[in-house]
Amino acid sequence: MQVNKLPTLTWNFLKLNYVEARDPESGFDSEGIKVDIKNIPEGVEITESYPSGRGIPGGMGEEAESLFEAAAAKSLTIRVLKGVKVSVPLRVDFEYSAVRRGAVRLFIEAEEASEVNIILNQLSSYEETEGTENEAFTGVDIKADIQNGARLKLVNTNLLSRSSTYFENIGACVGDRAFFGLIQMELGAGRTYTGVRTDLAGYRSEFDGNTGYLTRNEELLDLNYMTNHIGKKSLSSLMVKGALKDRAVKNFRGTIDLRRGAKGAVGDEQEETLLLSEGVKNKTLPIILCDEEDVEGTHGASIGRLSEDVLFYMTSRGISEPEAELLMTRAKLDSIRRLIEDEESQGRIQHYLETQLG
Repeated sequence: MQVNKLPTLTWNFLKLNYVEARDPESGFDSEGIKVDIKNIPEGVEITESYPSGRGIPGGMGEEAESLFEAAAAKSLTIRVLKGVKVSVPLRVDFEYSAVRRGAVRLFIEAEEASEVNIILNQLSSYEETEGTENEAFTGVDIKADIQNGARLKLVNTNLLSRSSTYFENIGACVGDRAFFGLIQMELGAGRTYTGVRTDLAGYRSEFDGNTGYLTRNEELLDLNYMTNHIGKKSLSSLMVKGALKDRAVKNFRGTIDLRRGAKGAVGDEQEETLLLSEGVKNKTLPIILCDEEDVEGTHGASIGRLSEDVLFYMTSRGISEPEAELLMTRAKLDSIRRLIEDEESQGRIQHYLETQLG
């Protein structure tokens, strides 16, 4: 199936208009998924259901939406009541090790003037298998309705088995003076397809995204971000940083769409990619669409090996080139990890990185 399509197509030879992803032919299931919910505060309601007709699209596109709608997925709705301000993060761990084609659909409703920090951890451990007969698929569909004056900080960590294929479809609608903060750690799974769509519909609505990743061996990381500035004076910021090693492949599409009526809107996207091996492949496609005056859209990218100046500084202090690369990789990922306001989740990520990086 075709996922992570660009909202406006570019040259075909770039091979970034979309990506072909292999879907689980037998569909998704929910039986065997373990859900562990920590710290449910007063004013927050959690039900095992998913509302129909809310119409918030995700970033992976129509075919992914249809896949999740047809899935026998584990469904959850988290509702934060009007005016409730939650001081302690709400953490939900999803463990997929007992199911090889597991999917979760999560709907978050942050009512007016509410505040909440939700941390989601995607976890699994599978034995390596040859061929595709027992290939593991994991799907996560997250939609958020962030109403006027509400603030949602959402963390989603991918610590899945490296033998998994992972679909991560996120969509958010942000109201007047509302805030959506998103932190992603894409560290696991052998093939990861991530799409994030944020509709800044309200006046002075805001999106702040931070993504860290580590892609190694022959793994694939395919990223698609669409930030639609609809409301006046809406504000967006996206930072994506990480490292590629061995023969890994990473695609990044970042679209800022400054639509008619979004006067005074400002959008910015930045990327930092450290290339640790000659055999890696990195493709970056930033897009700024504009149909309004008095708006601002910027993007920047820093992609490459460690500079000669950095290597000289490190080696002059007895640090070898591989050690320097390891230090810089950790520094990039730690700068995102430290944004997570949960010590146990931070520690789990640190342990995962230690096992992968040594």
